[in-house]
Amino acid sequence: MTKNKQTFSIRETAEILVPDKLGRTSYLIALLICFTMIVIIAALYSRIPSVVPLYFTLPWGEMRLTPKISLYALPVITFLCFVFNLALGRVSTKLSLLLAQVLSVSAAIVASMMLIALLGIIQSLIL
Repeated sequence: MTKNKQTFSIRETAEILVPDKLGRTSYLIALLICFTMIVIIAALYSRIPSVVPLYFTLPWGEMRLTPKISLYALPVITFLCFVFNLALGRVSTKLSLLLAQVLSVSAAIVASMMLIALLGIIQSLIL
């Protein structure tokens, strides 16, 4: 009696999850940006004031301010967008490869926009 040994390969798993190279690259960029945002916030956390402007759609003044821990909402939203697009892209791959590619690229674009927003907020506070 021989047992069927299964080995785990991250490359094979990634190719099953996202079959095209553009999609894998876009999702990797989105994850790296998300991780970068967490590192930036953690590295500068002691230099950031206790309240930061985050709600730019609200009227000018104190209504825009929130505790500095709320800056972590940006990478969390980015990660949730990543997971949602990955799941939806996985389902839509059976329908259209183009839709899966659009979802992967949009995850990278959303992550980039969140990073730019974070850098703008931190730049206005620290410099």
